[in-house]
Amino acid sequence: MKYRNSWISIADLLSSVVLVLLLLFVLSAIAPKYSQEAQRQKMMEDINSSLIDYENNGQLKVNKDEGILEVTSVTFDKGSAELSSAAKPLISDIAARLNQYMTEHPNMEVLIEGHTDPSQVKNVVNKGGYYANNIQLSTLRAANVRGELLQHMGGDFAKRIGVAGYGETRLKNIEDPLSAENRRIEIRLLLNGKELK
Repeated sequence: MKYRNSWISIADLLSSVVLVLLLLFVLSAIAPKYSQEAQRQKMMEDINSSLIDYENNGQLKVNKDEGILEVTSVTFDKGSAELSSAAKPLISDIAARLNQYMTEHPNMEVLIEGHTDPSQVKNVVNKGGYYANNIQLSTLRAANVRGELLQHMGGDFAKRIGVAGYGETRLKNIEDPLSAENRRIEIRLLLNGKELK
């Protein structure tokens, strides 16, 4: 009669259980990333389709891969941080979209980035606010767009919407640095403080 070692089958069973637990652990670590990526993709597709008329009219570019809304119609007069009345309906519609998505995604944040052309500021100016250089001017532009968004969205989102001013450090039109394209606003959508990439 052959002797059968019952421990071998128990060891096989335990190693199988350990392998299954390890796979479950790996899946639980990976699944949120894909879930968040799917949420991001859907959000950017929805934003793109809901604002397509503005994009077709050349007022907005939606960069779905980077999670950026480039508001091309919010170009400012030289030396001004004032929003034009023509830009306000677009900002209102963007606010409605952001309100919806920021309510659905409590981890979503927004960074409004202001830009300028390289024109030199010669003295302290008051067109939409006081500033003494291009960094301050670009920050003021972003802050004024933030204020307009919050007028439509309400103050509950104030802590989740920030501003940054880059002055003339990120020119869009390098060939014509004084182009209105360089006096622009970009709205960057973030999940958990990370870019939507």
